[in-house]
Amino acid sequence: MNSEKSQLINDLIEVEDRIDELWEYHPENPNAIDVVDMFNELQSRAISLIQALEELDGEKDDLI
Repeated sequence: MNSEKSQLINDLIEVEDRIDELWEYHPENPNAIDVVDMFNELQSRAISLIQALEELDGEKDDLI
């Protein structure tokens, strides 16, 4: 296989992967991910992780 054909195949794979990713959010997908809900869930999770890290930092300070 020549290098041009190989590059075109790699480009096609990248485009198809991106199409698959976007389909998860596409309005015509009956099982689409709700971006607003996902955003809120991730923000909530980030807050929980930050709080857990702060608690661990506090525990280290108590041991010193």
